[in-house]
Amino acid sequence: LGVPTQSAARAVAIMKASSTAHIDETNTPALGGKRFRKMETQQGDCSALVAEAGAYFDRVIGAVS
Repeated sequence: LGVPTQSAARAVAIMKASSTAHIDETNTPALGGKRFRKMETQQGDCSALVAEAGAYFDRVIGAVS
């Protein structure tokens, strides 16, 4: 599609950071700035889900690179 692979990989890395922060409840107003949104989630340990989601993003980055 004409998008440089470095740009695509960077975009996926940004999506990974955002997604894992939402899953793990580590998103804060200081990190999000004007775009900060707090989503309602169930309380509990989501470390396994964060690891799995991160692994999928890493696979996409590897495939793009």
